[in-house]
Amino acid sequence: MKRIALLLTIAGLLSALILVTGCTSETDGTPAPGEAPDDTPVTLNETMNESTVVVKLNSRFYLELEENPSTGYSWNLTTTDGLRVISEDHIAPDTATPVVGAPTTRRWELEAVATGLQEVEGLYLRSWEGPGSAVDRFIAEISVEP
Repeated sequence: MKRIALLLTIAGLLSALILVTGCTSETDGTPAPGEAPDDTPVTLNETMNESTVVVKLNSRFYLELEENPSTGYSWNLTTTDGLRVISEDHIAPDTATPVVGAPTTRRWELEAVATGLQEVEGLYLRSWEGPGSAVDRFIAEISVEP
């Protein structure tokens, strides 16, 4: 009986050692917020509001913000001269059938065309009411490296 207890104790210690060794790797390959693997463009979203993101010169990245144009509200995006908007579109919600009046995700593809600290800013507003009527704001600094 003592021999079985000793074997179980040794087996438990070995299992714990294997588990700890597997949990102490330096990285799991998941990029930190604001970073992406070399071949994957960075995607900014509302969780990255008021953050700084590093991108390479001439690289492209995305900005995705939820909006509901059926209410009259939409994002008005501005950038500094070192960023260029390549395209923009809407991503429909992931539902089996379209829902009238449901929010969508607006997606911009941007390109970093000059080095240095750049900025992208979005105001969520009704365009006919002007910038003073914004109900939300997104801003991010984009550090463009050579």
